[in-house]
Amino acid sequence: MNISLRTPILSSLDKFLQLIDELFDYEALPQKAEQTMVAVKQLLSNPALGQAWFIEVEQHGIKHIAGHIIVSYSFSLEHGGKIGLIDQFYLKANWRQHGIGTELLPQLETLVVQDGVKALSLEVNIGNAGARNFYEKHGFTPRRQFCMMTKNLTESPVAATIAS
Repeated sequence: MNISLRTPILSSLDKFLQLIDELFDYEALPQKAEQTMVAVKQLLSNPALGQAWFIEVEQHGIKHIAGHIIVSYSFSLEHGGKIGLIDQFYLKANWRQHGIGTELLPQLETLVVQDGVKALSLEVNIGNAGARNFYEKHGFTPRRQFCMMTKNLTESPVAATIAS
């Protein structure tokens, strides 16, 4: 079994969005399809925002898309520069527990280091002990003194003023 990461192109957008839908369903996350599509197009057309990959598994000469990974970029003084956030790491159910994640994480780390990333972060559901153990086994450490918090923002309409 050969496992690799392949960058999606805009012509494969439908397949990529389908995988994202599967992840949202699996995690029972709310999703706005139009918002997701716009965000994915932004990511694929602007590498400064991050990177996205199909997880491709070649088995018996046949290539399968087993899932996807999305890493978004930010900047951290604490870590000395560009950091990556594993925003999504999804494997279809029939590809889980086959060592794919174990083989992929070093590939992922190599790719983002080549892009100047100094540290990788991720979110794991607090109740998902299997995922937490997996990531800890691969060198990720929980930051128990921290609580990740999110506030969704919306654009406010700007009042037009005309000066004469």
